[in-house]
Amino acid sequence: MAEATSPIAGPEPSGPVRDPESVYQVIQLVGTDAHSWEAAAAGAIAEAAKSINDLRVAQVVELDTVLTPDGIRAYRVRMKVSFRIDRRRRSSVTGRTEEVRRLLIVVNQTVGGVQLEQLIADRAARGPVEFHVLVPAAMSKDFATARRLSTLGVDPVSGYSFTDLTTLTAVDEEGLRQAASRLSAQLASVRRIDPRATGEVGDSDPMLAVAAVLSRGSFDEIVVSTLHSSVSRWLRLDLPSRLERRFGLPVTTVEAPA
Repeated sequence: MAEATSPIAGPEPSGPVRDPESVYQVIQLVGTDAHSWEAAAAGAIAEAAKSINDLRVAQVVELDTVLTPDGIRAYRVRMKVSFRIDRRRRSSVTGRTEEVRRLLIVVNQTVGGVQLEQLIADRAARGPVEFHVLVPAAMSKDFATARRLSTLGVDPVSGYSFTDLTTLTAVDEEGLRQAASRLSAQLASVRRIDPRATGEVGDSDPMLAVAAVLSRGSFDEIVVSTLHSSVSRWLRLDLPSRLERRFGLPVTTVEAPA
């Protein structure tokens, strides 16, 4: 729902004075609400703020409504929203401008853990740093089974023919709920060290999920937090090395205890 365009540099046309060397990116958001354009705009901005921690200016470019024979079904707002993508931040303590490192933490089925907490604390001790947590959406067992059977058309065990697949939902709601729960728990852990940490649930394919995050901003390091190597699917697929080769960033792997 967000379409990135070319970055723009310089101060915003309104609001407080900005760092003249700061760099911003503009994305497009579309918000929908059943009651008003104001609520649609507020909802879109609130959703974007879950994964972007430096939103600056939102410009409404189009308003429309979705109509039915009974009247208005929904209000829609299309907006351009800018956010800062460079690393310069003004210290609230010294007032000086400092360069900030950014870490992307990709979490599998592990939440918290002493090893990951120690790594986050170590990176924070090295200097100014920002953390963004990414949890690829898991596929629940029931949804995975239903999808597999829908492609077969026939249950290979019972021989039952699936002629009516209307019960197979388009979205794995349970898988998304599980991922959102892990994200909430992991963010709570990271925010004990960095209260500004942000996070999001991404695509179920971790490569696509990471690519989507990196398309919106730059990072210095990717941290992959996963299960022990004896059971980790990510490690069997050599995910850390694949991420390093594709994106050219250092990748640190944190394994949960066996």
